[in-house]
Amino acid sequence: MKTHLFLALSVAVSLGIYAAEPTALSVWAPPPLAKVLRDAVPPSEGPGPLIIEGARNETASAQAAVRPAADVAAAQVSISDLVHRETGAVVPASAVTLQWERYIAIDRNTTGLPGDELVATAPNSIPDPFWEAATIPLQAGETQAVWLEAAIPADAAPGDYDGTLTVTTDGETAQLAVALHVWNFAVPDERHLSVVNWWRFPGLGFDGRFEPYSDAYYQFLGECCAFLAAHRQTDIQSSLNELIQEVPGADGKVSYDTSRLERYAATAFEHGIRQIHLHAVGTRTGNHTDPAGRIEPVAAAMNRLPALEAVIQQRQWQGRIAVNISDEPFIHHEQSYAAVVSQVHQLAPSVRVIEAVEAEFFGDLDIYVPKLSHLNLWYPSFQEVQREGKELWYYTCCHPVGRYPNRFLDQSLLKGRALFWINYLYDLDGFLHWGLNHFYGDDPYTQEAISHGLPLGDRAVVYPGETKYLGSLRFSTMRDGLQDFEYLWLLEDGLRQLKERVGADAHWLDPRQRSLELCRRVVQSFYDHTRDPQVLMETRRLLAYEIEALAEAPLLVVQTSPPENTFVPAGPRNIGVRGLVAPGAAVTINGKPVPVRDSGYFCQAWFMPDNQPVITVEVNENGAHRSVSRSFILEHE
Repeated sequence: MKTHLFLALSVAVSLGIYAAEPTALSVWAPPPLAKVLRDAVPPSEGPGPLIIEGARNETASAQAAVRPAADVAAAQVSISDLVHRETGAVVPASAVTLQWERYIAIDRNTTGLPGDELVATAPNSIPDPFWEAATIPLQAGETQAVWLEAAIPADAAPGDYDGTLTVTTDGETAQLAVALHVWNFAVPDERHLSVVNWWRFPGLGFDGRFEPYSDAYYQFLGECCAFLAAHRQTDIQSSLNELIQEVPGADGKVSYDTSRLERYAATAFEHGIRQIHLHAVGTRTGNHTDPAGRIEPVAAAMNRLPALEAVIQQRQWQGRIAVNISDEPFIHHEQSYAAVVSQVHQLAPSVRVIEAVEAEFFGDLDIYVPKLSHLNLWYPSFQEVQREGKELWYYTCCHPVGRYPNRFLDQSLLKGRALFWINYLYDLDGFLHWGLNHFYGDDPYTQEAISHGLPLGDRAVVYPGETKYLGSLRFSTMRDGLQDFEYLWLLEDGLRQLKERVGADAHWLDPRQRSLELCRRVVQSFYDHTRDPQVLMETRRLLAYEIEALAEAPLLVVQTSPPENTFVPAGPRNIGVRGLVAPGAAVTINGKPVPVRDSGYFCQAWFMPDNQPVITVEVNENGAHRSVSRSFILEHE
């Protein structure tokens, strides 16, 4: 691992952070995936630096914690410019957003979560929304967290940067060293995963503020879409019947006005949204579980579909408009639902049908979205859906509970971030949640508002400010998980490009295998995942290192058969080792030289002894050296 990953630890000493006299105002850097509770205390060994890591064009997150000994009427936090240690290049302070975290008081926990999966036991207070105010009061002996988001410029020089975080209270100041590491690659603008959290637009705090479909309404729509897109959400939803209006003619015939739809969609697309879901063209007879129930088309909505198709063709919006029919159809709805899907495709061939489903077979449905727990239980059937070329997403809502990942307020942030590692592990195309801002009541900053009748926080992850939407720990963590997904994708894509360059001698190279090996360190199934945030962060760091290494000399790509961390029974243990280096480079496997072809391809059958579960491959090229290791789990007789 590169030494610069550990250099940040020296910053605190060089700035005298450890040696400073204790003051009445404590400031420190908690782990990035911690929910910092009111009773959190500074580390006994003294505060280390606040470390931020990210690639160019990424929003990298971190946290600071503040604990005053006395009440504070007004606390502010600021950050200096971040200066490159070697070149003096600057990431300006303006690139870093500082947000005080707001706490939600809870008097219950989410039913169905085991006690060891809770971050706090009620009664308690848990941080989630961000304060819009830059200055807030602090209570004596209570810890207050600050969330940092560094928007790393697309042209930022790679390497290590230093700066200072300053907290100012009533007549007192405390500082914390900041160390930013910028990886030498960029997170792509293109989103390789589809994501939607259904919203109420404009939503609590803004309903009634704008005349519907006025210029001000569309301006706010654009601002909100840009906010969602900045958090890597790709899709939004609206109402088909509201956006396409019926216009009665003098002859009694009805025509359809699509001007609202066109301006709404154009505004959303202009501000970073990729696809719009229009609800809904069907309805359910009976309740969800009534075996006699059916899914029936809604005539008023179906009549609008030809007009929708015409807009798609005229505006070239193919692949950007989807409809849903009736949320969560069950097994007894499969035939009637499939019939409505067929009608939609006949009336509007360019419109895709997306649905959150509670069973496996719904005809020619374009985008299947089973619940995470059902995807786990019925995965073989959904694999068939994937083989047919359908998009396969999954959704979470008030379920699943237990040990599954979800985004409940009283779960760890790691769970919300791990969701998108599951997407990569199973090659799933998207994620859906119903609750962006579906508050109950008038005060959004309460347990009831975000949880009424449902698990804690299920209703919302975005909050209303005075003039704009405000984020939250959980929404930012989802964005960070989506950026993790892009790291996995970038390593895969780099290996795919290498395979194409090398040609026939790289026929064996599976571009996904290495990303999958690393992904499995974080998530092992639809519900098995690490509970250690450091495992996720270290795995992400290793992904970054390997992405960088593809563009650096000496090249060394290694793939084993079977993959790393496979359980290997007793003998003989024949591990196939294949790899690529630059032509002319020298390669050893566990110290033994192996031949290298002119293309840079090498291969070796390695018989693994009982006492050596690790295969280490080394390359030397013109005096430059690199090594990689692959570990296995051995059965001992």
